[in-house]
Amino acid sequence: MTQMSENEKNHVEHENNHLEHEKNYLEIEQDLRKRYRKNLWCRFTKAIREYELVQEGDCIAVCISGGKDSMLMAKLFQELKRHNKFEFDVKFLVMDPGYKAENRQLIEHNAKRLNIPLDVFASDIFESVFQIENSPCYLCARMRRGHLYSRAKELGCNKIALGHHYDDVIETILMGMLYGAQVQTMMPKLHSTNFEGMELIRPMYLIREEHIEAWRDYNNLHFLQCACKFTENSAFRGDLENTSKRREIKQLIRQLRKINPFVENNIFKSVENVNLSTVIAYKQEGVRHHFLDAYALPACRTTPNEPQKKRIQTDVLKTTSSQAKEKLLILKRHLQELGSVAVAFSGGVDSTFLLKAAREALGSRVVAVTAKSCVFPKHEWTEAEAFCQKEQIPLYSFEAEVLAVDGFTDNPPDRCYRCKKALFEEILHIARSHGIAHVIEGSNMDDLGDYRPGMQAIAELGVKSPLREAGLYKQEIRELSREYGLPTWEKPSYACLASRFVYGETITKEKLRMVEQAEQFLMKKGFRQMRVRLHGTLARIEVPAEDFEGIMQEETRAEIIAAFREYGFSYVTFDLQGYRTGSMNQTIEDKKYEAKHGTVFKDSSPCGGRGC
Repeated sequence: MTQMSENEKNHVEHENNHLEHEKNYLEIEQDLRKRYRKNLWCRFTKAIREYELVQEGDCIAVCISGGKDSMLMAKLFQELKRHNKFEFDVKFLVMDPGYKAENRQLIEHNAKRLNIPLDVFASDIFESVFQIENSPCYLCARMRRGHLYSRAKELGCNKIALGHHYDDVIETILMGMLYGAQVQTMMPKLHSTNFEGMELIRPMYLIREEHIEAWRDYNNLHFLQCACKFTENSAFRGDLENTSKRREIKQLIRQLRKINPFVENNIFKSVENVNLSTVIAYKQEGVRHHFLDAYALPACRTTPNEPQKKRIQTDVLKTTSSQAKEKLLILKRHLQELGSVAVAFSGGVDSTFLLKAAREALGSRVVAVTAKSCVFPKHEWTEAEAFCQKEQIPLYSFEAEVLAVDGFTDNPPDRCYRCKKALFEEILHIARSHGIAHVIEGSNMDDLGDYRPGMQAIAELGVKSPLREAGLYKQEIRELSREYGLPTWEKPSYACLASRFVYGETITKEKLRMVEQAEQFLMKKGFRQMRVRLHGTLARIEVPAEDFEGIMQEETRAEIIAAFREYGFSYVTFDLQGYRTGSMNQTIEDKKYEAKHGTVFKDSSPCGGRGC
């Protein structure tokens, strides 16, 4: 009998140890419910809810290739069927296109270990396309999908499920742009063009590949990597260009993430925020549309003697009226598609208009949710409550302890991100507890032009922004609000009181009270659009240029100084640049400039910057 070498003995010992430590399927299922609940199970079910992938009475063919993605998808579907509120059926399909024996054995071994009952059927796809010289991979993929559709239909299925995940989606978006000169994405579901009544769904759409790999490695699972016959033959290396391009894109995304940690989410969300008003051309149902098709010259002309500002404002009103109405129709259609919504309601111009439009589009399937906090003026809550009572819209409120949010009081540049994330997590919880499908908020197209880290939190949590998706700007929202007869149509823009603090200035309840009192005083004096910015105990007042004369009148100035000092300010100043949104973001730009060019004016006073 032949003696085993030392290496062979070690290999056998390793395999025996591996078999001894293999988890059974019950333990693996428990891991999905506990250890990987947030990153796998919750994202799987979120995609199914958000994109309406599974309906009562569905029979779904879960297509298994043998890789990690499709095997995990099969386990998740088993869990869904076990715990779902309505009935649906699943079949687990494996098509053998001509695998080597060991590859098919590995698929069957893993399925047995994971307790997945397979329906395996054979085809001769590998043999059919092996002699094809041009793009055999593309032809193979199309044929495989056709076979899967056919087999699924034979089994009485109306849908096939594929295991494409979040990373596949963002890579496809970038590949289309960089190599295909087109903007498109991998859709979460599609109607089949060749098999009537069949759909393709991608329930792994929101799951990150790194979390799939973590699940695989933690459970010591070994799946099929690539069983493609062509990768073994160097004659077909040229057809592997798409594979190499995808590797390049993966590497590019990794590099971009070092610069911007949110880049992947931004790529994913980019195809949800396409504004057709800013696109040169696009295709829909195979028909090409160009912006010139609907382009028209302004409807009015003014004489050269009229002030330039007046001419511009008149043109905007004349030309945006019809556009605004068209966008309102788009907004309502989008809201109807959402089914039911909870509106994050502040009582401001945008959220009031959005709530009104949602009420018209969805009727009783709309609720409003408002946060009460020391960073929001009390009068805003009072106005929000009165509006909901008048419109007979259910209003849910909660006490938001934003000062307890990690890092918020330190007032870092990402303060708004931290706050928004905490607030919208609570709003999402309230919406779910009342059976509401989506949470929506009122940011508009103008909000894209400033530093707004809070929008990142909104995107991460999957909160919808219908006004932006409809392409609505602030002026159009005011115009439509006026047509609705909303009291907010000419209401000044407002923001949370924390936005009055220079970054790095500690936020306290006392300082917030100082700002709120100061702004309330100015409003009573007739200054409707203004800000009181806080720098330590210094107040910097911003008003529009047309109010400069009024605020500098001796009597008014004296009253403001006296009141502000009573509120706790030591110094009261007037900003000659006037009112502007996001003026505190200038400090971020200054720091970027200093980092690039060196600090300017630092210690330039004779006292070394310590004050003279």
